[in-house]
Amino acid sequence: MPQPTFRGFLRALADEVDAVAGAAGRDTMLRNTGHRMARQMPLTPVASMDALELEMNEALGGMGWGRASLVLNEAERALVITHANLPPVGSAGDPPGMWLSAVLEGLFEGWMAQQPGGDPSMTARRQAVGGDAVVLRYGK
Repeated sequence: MPQPTFRGFLRALADEVDAVAGAAGRDTMLRNTGHRMARQMPLTPVASMDALELEMNEALGGMGWGRASLVLNEAERALVITHANLPPVGSAGDPPGMWLSAVLEGLFEGWMAQQPGGDPSMTARRQAVGGDAVVLRYGK
């Protein structure tokens, strides 16, 4: 039996959201959606960055949402999160295929805030988007 797919619906939804809300409104909505996802799929509190990366990748893999790698940038006092293989929504987004990238900002912010010593005033913002990767900077 074939697996159901929501791709047609998601593409129509993406086009409608972009038409109604514009790029800034879309990104705000998707970032908020990422925060909600983090609340609905909380990560186990961990004591190391390696363990956190494993927890994130288990959650992302369960959704079919690719993988993340974490690297501490001590000079900038920030965490660099590189996310690969975000599922595309057709060619929607900028660059094409990256419509869901704003969701990652809210998702990673939410997950980081849940960790021991998490600081809810820190943000995750996209630094680069292209190919099959989204690079985010998490910090102040």
